[in-house]
Amino acid sequence: MAELFFFLLLLCMVYSYTLFPALLWLMKHFVKHPWKRVPGAAKVSIIISVYNEEKVIQAKIENALALDYPPELLEVVVSSDGSTDSTNDIVGRFADSRVVLKRFDRLGKTACLNRVVPQVGGDVVLFTDANSMFPKDLLTHLVANFSDPNVGLVTGWTRYIAPGGGEEVTGLYAKLERYTKYWECLIDSCVGADGAVFAIRKALYQPLGADDINDFVIPLNVIKQKKRVVLDPAVFCREEAVDSDQKAYRRQVRITTRTLWAIRRHLFMLNLARHGYFAFFLWSHKVLRLAAPLFFVLALLMNIALVGHSWFFNMTFAGFMLFLFSGLISLAGLTKNKVASICKFFLITFTAQIAGWVRMAAGIRDTTWTPQR
Repeated sequence: MAELFFFLLLLCMVYSYTLFPALLWLMKHFVKHPWKRVPGAAKVSIIISVYNEEKVIQAKIENALALDYPPELLEVVVSSDGSTDSTNDIVGRFADSRVVLKRFDRLGKTACLNRVVPQVGGDVVLFTDANSMFPKDLLTHLVANFSDPNVGLVTGWTRYIAPGGGEEVTGLYAKLERYTKYWECLIDSCVGADGAVFAIRKALYQPLGADDINDFVIPLNVIKQKKRVVLDPAVFCREEAVDSDQKAYRRQVRITTRTLWAIRRHLFMLNLARHGYFAFFLWSHKVLRLAAPLFFVLALLMNIALVGHSWFFNMTFAGFMLFLFSGLISLAGLTKNKVASICKFFLITFTAQIAGWVRMAAGIRDTTWTPQR
């Protein structure tokens, strides 16, 4: 029984990252649910959520105004969540009437969105971050997806570039996430959105809780209204990669905490009988992925107890130790080996997710945020 439990833990640990994407790839050949993408035009409001973004906000607004889209169908709204630097002043210097500043006391990103979205004039609302830059044809590709009346939300993906340079450094995990979401929406709807670039029909927006993680809960709200959430590979933004392991860790802790709270409030969406494919995706993509570090710890403890029982368990224990050692030496900057870097990524991710579980269990909620630049 102990050996069977160990194998089950290993299966659960790797399922979300390996078996689930492979299963999706296979399923998409048999279960096909395409959506229409017809070029067209709609009034679009771009909402840029900011807190102390004086270093990038001017470039972001200029990037938005330069998009290849009819000027009369575009507005750029900056939602400033209690910024204390010169962000508001920079936005206020834009003479273009399409640029609108909405300033608030420190409320939290989602609380600001609840106030801003009802005031914008667009039929389509595009959410983005101050450091996320768009290619000129982004809105053309984005709006085409809304020609399908069943599509309620369209997300894209982030192409990461090296800090201070143009070299693309999009990691394996980000690529896996993009393909996973795309295959999900080919079958039904994808789980969550990319917070740097996703858009919703304004009529479908529902007020969020102060501690809701908007790029996960907004898609859930769309699906509850019987509309689809899709990823268009032609919709993407460019963003500098986080250049600090500490920043990556803090960001993942916050994301995990807020996602766990969101899942806890939406447990009914895990009902396979009621939500079908999407419930299966939600279990596989979010619940089991966030539980992976817990399976890892339990599997390691079980493996320790089984060491000496056979050569197989000795080898798996050596594998665990090699993973930890590789991740730690990469974290210490002693190697740039790609395999060690992957181990470091999962070591940081697993540690941060465990911290997120602890914070959620302790009742800690995050309502405000400081961008990790």
